Amino acid sequence: MDADTLRLILGVAGGLLLIGLYLWERRRSRSDEDETYEDDVPDEDKREPRLGAWDDEAGAEPEGVAGSGGARERPEPPLEPDWPDRSEPQLELSEVPAEPGPVRPKIPLILSLHITPVDGIFDGEAIVRAASRCGIEPGEQEIFHHYADTESTEHPLFNMANMVKPGTFPFGAMADFESPGLTLFSQVEGAPDDPSRLEAMFTTAHCLAAELKAEIRDETRKLLTPEREERLRDRVHELVAWRLADADTR
Repeated sequence: MDADTLRLILGVAGGLLLIGLYLWERRRSRSDEDETYEDDVPDEDKREPRLGAWDDEAGAEPEGVAGSGGARERPEPPLEPDWPDRSEPQLELSEVPAEPGPVRPKIPLILSLHITPVDGIFDGEAIVRAASRCGIEPGEQEIFHHYADTESTEHPLFNMANMVKPGTFPFGAMADFESPGLTLFSQVEGAPDDPSRLEAMFTTAHCLAAELKAEIRDETRKLLTPEREERLRDRVHELVAWRLADADTR
């Protein structure tokens, strides 16, 4: 084989090699573009993540879906918080309501003192004797009454009843009667003589307690102490003061 033939063969082979490299490069570039385009297209088998109330967890139906083929019901938007209205005008110092005044006492006021035995129970005959010595007389409605004097028997200052309902005494059969306690009571409405009515109740209660070897308790069934006595006096005097103030304004 001469030199010219060899050069021709080598030239053709080199040209074919260059053409092959060119075609291979073009094919590789086109393959890269196709793969990029395919990556941009979402896979139908892939599940896109969802946020909020529409999350698909473990293949479960989200809330608001009415089952297979049902229409989705989107959740209601959350309510706005009920914030206070900042636009309300502020009260001036002169417009601030004044502090409330003294509370008017309840009218009428029921005064009550309870006489209870230290031990045992009161028998009927002992009650009659103690009542007689302490200025209490049997009267209407089968209860005892205390009057301001022997000549005024229409309106008693206070009464004494049995602590057990209905509060009456069997005056014809007191020898067989027993009681766990006695109650002195009166209704006051702020009259000028109401303080003296209360003092008469205190005096009679202490007399009965001494005669019957008993204790004195207030309306809350607590032992009557000097401090509680003063508290009752203050309530009665306050009621009288209110009534006098009402009379002056008329």
